[in-house]
Amino acid sequence: MFAVANLVYAIAVILNIVIVFFMVVLIIDGILSFIFPYGFPIRRIFDEISEPVLRPFRRFIHPFGYIDFTPFVVFLLLLFIQIFVVNSLFDLSVVLRR
Repeated sequence: MFAVANLVYAIAVILNIVIVFFMVVLIIDGILSFIFPYGFPIRRIFDEISEPVLRPFRRFIHPFGYIDFTPFVVFLLLLFIQIFVVNSLFDLSVVLRR
């Protein structure tokens, strides 16, 4: 049963890394949006990384004036997934080790 526990643990670790990566990208992209104009190369890189995650939510969450709340909502959703799903997978791997 320890092999299944290790598999669940590995999935939790990889999912956690992916979530933290996208959370950091969203934060950096938000900061860069205040500093650099849209066509600036470093901002374009972070926009291209974050846009596939943000695009599905932009259909439902429209900007209020010049403020786009989509990155904030996606960040909260990623935080929820990290706390609920990843921690549940970590706990499941501990239970399966017994």
